[in-house]
Amino acid sequence: MDTNSNRPERPKKVQNAVTILYVTLGIGIVRAVMEASANAEMAGVGFLMFVTLVVFAVMVFLIAMIGRGRNWARITLLVFFLLGLPLSILPLIRSFTNSPISGVLGLAQVILQIVAIVFLFQQEASAWFKPKPAAT
Repeated sequence: MDTNSNRPERPKKVQNAVTILYVTLGIGIVRAVMEASANAEMAGVGFLMFVTLVVFAVMVFLIAMIGRGRNWARITLLVFFLLGLPLSILPLIRSFTNSPISGVLGLAQVILQIVAIVFLFQQEASAWFKPKPAAT
């Protein structure tokens, strides 16, 4: 069982990682709007927007759970990031070609996500995420 009753205060690394992850989410929203307006005539843009909203909802949930000290959430975020990174390289390159501003924002988003994940897996943060035995 994962409880916070015996958990010490959230380490600064985790606070910073959560903040950075919310910033990357904001960048992602800006990019999604930019990309949607640039590709408004493209067929299937409605479906892409739906998928984008689902992804953002999942990210908000994971970030919130990370902030609450749920170890499974930080691991899930890492797995999603590692699985999604290779799939995002080509679209990121296309973003630089189609809209350099979107490309720069996308690159910033990836770099900030890497920084946040590194923070979440440093020793201080990892110790905080481990469940503490209940006091008897």
